[in-house]
Amino acid sequence: MPQRFIDRVVLVTGATSGIGLCTARAFAAEGATVVGTGRDQSRLAELGQEIELALTLDVTQDASVRTAAAAVLDRFGRVDLLINNVGVGLFEAWDATSITDMKRLMDVNVWGSVRVTNALLPAMIAAGSGRVVNVASVAGKRGYARHTAYCTSKHAMIGWSEALRCDLEGTGVEVTVICPPAVRTPFFENAGYMTFDEDHPKLVPMTPEQVADGIVEAVEKGRRQSILSPRAKLLYGLSVLAPGAVDQLRKFK
Repeated sequence: MPQRFIDRVVLVTGATSGIGLCTARAFAAEGATVVGTGRDQSRLAELGQEIELALTLDVTQDASVRTAAAAVLDRFGRVDLLINNVGVGLFEAWDATSITDMKRLMDVNVWGSVRVTNALLPAMIAAGSGRVVNVASVAGKRGYARHTAYCTSKHAMIGWSEALRCDLEGTGVEVTVICPPAVRTPFFENAGYMTFDEDHPKLVPMTPEQVADGIVEAVEKGRRQSILSPRAKLLYGLSVLAPGAVDQLRKFK
């Protein structure tokens, strides 16, 4: 099978684990020149053995973003595909979620992607081509109990993506939104949700490899939005047609 992304420069944020790592590997396997970013130096060193370039990047810091963007553009001259994958979670009831908590999630999940995108968009627009891929969530399509901070950030990411697409019309730069359901990574444990499996005994999460394959397919087909699992698509469809009934589920799918 021919490689689908030969000579394309792909930058993946949050590439040292989970979805980001699998996405970096998937595009590298498709012939792309992959730049992966993250903060964990030991994991970056390991990642650098698999892809073209592994860079330190803290998406919450303007200077870090500027430095990383300049390094990539200086070395490769362009970025054809930016995948804003980095994100964190928090799963607490509203009264256990502080404004500080909300700001932290927004800074990583939304402003972090905005910072990186703003740093690379001018070069994409100048080239007249490119694609920004924002990894959101099905939690950005509807609300869930104990997800006020996370849902807020992912709804904001989708809204920003859709508005950005409108602003970029005619520039040659496209925007894709990816909405995975629950994924089998350390994400929930890192967010302090230790009982996720117990709370969802019938749920089979996607693997990060499946999500990465979904991202590659969405980019190849030029999709504006991709909800990655049939179950998530069904839940979203039902939430549009019968939101009150779906609210009774009160679970993250």
